[in-house]
Amino acid sequence: MKASFIIAAVFVLPVLLSSCASYDTTSTNAPITYTGGAQTYSPPILSDTSLIAVGDSVVLSVWGYSEFATRAIVKATGAMSAPLLGEVPAAGLTKIEFSKELRDRLAEYIQGEIKLSLDVSHASPRITVLGPVFHQGSFTATADLPLLEVFSNAGGWTVDADLRYVKIARQATIEGGRRFIEIDLNAFLESGNVRALPLVHPGDVVIVPFKENFIRDVGDFFRDAFLVFGVFGIFK
Repeated sequence: MKASFIIAAVFVLPVLLSSCASYDTTSTNAPITYTGGAQTYSPPILSDTSLIAVGDSVVLSVWGYSEFATRAIVKATGAMSAPLLGEVPAAGLTKIEFSKELRDRLAEYIQGEIKLSLDVSHASPRITVLGPVFHQGSFTATADLPLLEVFSNAGGWTVDADLRYVKIARQATIEGGRRFIEIDLNAFLESGNVRALPLVHPGDVVIVPFKENFIRDVGDFFRDAFLVFGVFGIFK
């Protein structure tokens, strides 16, 4: 009965969830036990003074000089490749600073006023799921998602998942690094109070631990299965 409810919760309940949830906002890297409450989350709004990062998308055009038109991604080296300009440092610069760097390089080819258009957008935010789920990895998320919907996107959890100690690793907004929200998912499922589960934010990492006694349990299962089916099979 409980197993059926849990399976149904993973694939059906996410569609029904629409309410917001909260989390402890203590700025520390120590585990935070989620207790519920009322809190809203607003993703940061980028400005011209925001820093460009690896993976960001850059679109450059120079009026009257189509040969400089560029649509590129900031590479792991922190640079963007542009026609004729080569590798242009980008990561760690603001959009204003990056624009100045581009103008300085364009000045080697263009006499007089340089009219350029520069659009920089951050890479699509993603949610990552790690641990005993059917599809580990990350997927694009542009809005907060219910935790059970995140599990649904990961194909659900496997039998060796310890749902008592699920953690959400969240990027700290002030001190940097990540802080952890600890959730006893079993308790929420057993109580049926799934609406009180926290929302997962774009950029979060959901970590599911393995059961410590999983290997022992599997061994016991096969031992018992052998005793029950193997022995009867022999004497048939």
